[in-house]
Amino acid sequence: MRVREILAATDFSELGDAAVRVAREYAACFDARVHLVHVAPSGELGIPELLARIAGEPGPTVPITFAATAGDPAEEIVRYARARGIDLIVVGTHGRSGFTRLLLGSVAERVLRQAPCPVLTVPRQAEAPAARMLAASPSTAPAARCVVCANPSVYLICEPCRARIRGEALEHKQREERAGRT
Repeated sequence: MRVREILAATDFSELGDAAVRVAREYAACFDARVHLVHVAPSGELGIPELLARIAGEPGPTVPITFAATAGDPAEEIVRYARARGIDLIVVGTHGRSGFTRLLLGSVAERVLRQAPCPVLTVPRQAEAPAARMLAASPSTAPAARCVVCANPSVYLICEPCRARIRGEALEHKQREERAGRT
C-alpha cells in the first residue's frame, strides 16, 4: 500500500489532537504529507491560526497542508479526501455505543462508511496511558500554553476555552436557527 497523502481531521478536542499526532507519526514512517482539516460551523474565527499552531507542535517534521471548511464534518472530510487523492484518513473517535451513538451520531463511523480510502480511528483509550503519565509526573509535561488564553496546558486548547468555544458555537447556531424562522 502506497501512502503519500494523509488526512488528519481535527475539531481541536483532545481526541482531535491525538488523531493529528498519530497522523504525523504515520506520515514520518511513510514519508507522506499531512492534510490537517477542520470542519467548522460557519462564522468560526481563528481557524487558520489554530491549524498552524497544531503544525508547530513537537513531533515528527513532515509536510503539512491546512484546510478549513464549513458543513457537515463527515461529508466534508470525505469530499476533501476524494478531491485530493488522500491515501489514509485519521480521525479520533469517542467510542460511544448504543443509545448515545444513536442520539449524537458518529462522524468517525460515517467517514468509515463513505471514505474512498482506508480510515484509521484513534480511540479515547489510546490517549489514556499518556494522560495518566502526564498527571503522575507534571514536571515531565511539555511547557505548552493554550492558544486561546495562553494559560499553561498540555493540550492545544485548554478545557475551559474548549467549553467556551463550544458554547459560543451553540449560541451562534441557535441565533441562526431563530433568524431562519422569521
